[in-house]
Order: sequence, then C-alpha cells, then structure tokens
Amino acid sequence: MFGQLGYLILESFRGWKQQRTVILPSLITIFLCSLLLAASLAAFGGVMRVLAAEKTLYTIEAFLPGELPQDSIKVIQDRLLHSKHVGAVEFVSADSALADFRRHFDGEMLELVEGNPIPPFFRVKLDDESRKPSELVKLKNELMRSGTFEEVQAPVEWVEKISAWKFKLIFWPICLSILLLVTLSLIICNSVKLSLLNRKLLVENMKFAGGSYLFIEFPFVLEGLMQGFVGSGMAVSLLVVLVNSLSEAVPMFGVYLGGFGLMFAMVVVLVTALSAYFSFRTVRGFLLAKRNEQD
Repeated sequence: MFGQLGYLILESFRGWKQQRTVILPSLITIFLCSLLLAASLAAFGGVMRVLAAEKTLYTIEAFLPGELPQDSIKVIQDRLLHSKHVGAVEFVSADSALADFRRHFDGEMLELVEGNPIPPFFRVKLDDESRKPSELVKLKNELMRSGTFEEVQAPVEWVEKISAWKFKLIFWPICLSILLLVTLSLIICNSVKLSLLNRKLLVENMKFAGGSYLFIEFPFVLEGLMQGFVGSGMAVSLLVVLVNSLSEAVPMFGVYLGGFGLMFAMVVVLVTALSAYFSFRTVRGFLLAKRNEQD
C-alpha cells in the first residue's frame, strides 16, 4: 500500500516536470487570481470595518459659549435627551475636552494660547432609527437655531459620502470575488484537461491494467492541489508583505486592513480545495466518458 502511495506521489511530481509547459501558465494565472481574490476580500473586510464605525459618525458636538452652572447644564441636557431623533447626550467639560485633546494631539499646539481655549460642549448621538444623513443635518440645524450653543459641528460630508458609496463598496468586492472563483475553477479544469490529453495513453494503459479510479485520479488531484497551494500561498505571502508595508507607511490604513491573517489563510485553503476538487471532477468525468464509450 505504501509502495503504491509513494509511486503515485512520485508520479505527481513527475507530471509537474513533464507537463511544466502546461502547469506553469496555470500556476501563474492561479497566483494572479488568488492575489486579486485575497485583495478583494481584504478590501471587503476593510469596508465592513468602516461601515461598522459609521454609526459613530452620527454624532453632533454642540459647544456652549462658556462655563454654565450645573443646574443650567442639567436643564439643557434633559431638553436634548427629549428631542426627536436623539439617542444619547454626553456633557464634556472644558477640562475633560482639554485632556482628551492632549491625548490625541501634540500639546505644543496649545502652548501659544493662554488658559483653556476649548469650551465645554454636549456630544449628541442620534438613535439607531435616525442614522441617516438627512436626519443628522436636520438635527444639527435645529440645534444651531436654538440659540443655546455658540457652535454646532457634525461630520455631515463624511456621512453623506459613506451613505452614497455604501452599496458599491459592498457589491463590487463580492461580485469580483465570485468572478475570480469562477475563473479559478475554469483555469484549473482546463489545466487538468490539457494534462490529461498529454498523458491520455498512460491513463488508458493504467485503466486497462486494472487500476482503480482512485489509483488513476490520485496523481492528477495531487497535482491540482499543489498548484492551488503554491499559487495561492505565493499570492497571499506577497499581499501580506504589501499590507504590512502600507500599514507602516500609512497607519490609518493599518487600522482597517490589519488583522486579516485568518482571512488570507482561508483564501489559501479555498483555492487549494477548489484545485483538488476540480482536478478530481475533471479526471472522473474523463474516466466515465471512456467507460461509456466502451459500453
């Protein structure tokens, strides 16, 4: 049994050497398709992270003209909480705002200014049902007209852009991934068919000698498996290097493109499994067709 297994494995590697003119173009194409597939899935994962963080953008910061008594702050906060479309209201004092600014930005920016230039403000968040650009603009305008606040800010432009591109950002990566999977399947099938045609006489002799379907199919399936593993492995390795370099150069992108190791591993497993499956399916179809011709 182990002798037969060793022979089949050697036959697979021998096939790689003998059919290199067929396998090499297929391997390069699998590499390119796997690279695009992994990049498409990484982009899709990044988009999903952006969309998950989108809800934090539906926040309005309403700045007070100066320090107010605690009673007045409580009254304004209660009024905001009972406003339509408001889900939560948080009061940020001037000291808290200054401490938060120092955590995120260089403190040297404040050295030329005396005292605390950041006024207290309310952070108003929309409820889940009202997370729409139109509702954000409407609430922002209402707060500005109230006369209570000196300045009202909201990331309206970003919210509108994400809302306008949301469907495209999800739809196209999914379509591209499906198209690449179909392309990979066709490439693998054609590669195995060409290999079969070049070794048609050997396959027929093995069949006439009493070789089982498994015995005949094993070398071709192993060849396909190796093509998928090598091609996708090289593609994922290259993409990991590119993503890490991009993350180091632009840390902001690293937040959305990092941590996809499991996804890239799944791409290798998926492409390898597809290669093995379609190799098996192609050879089995060839053997069944030959049996029907004999019958």
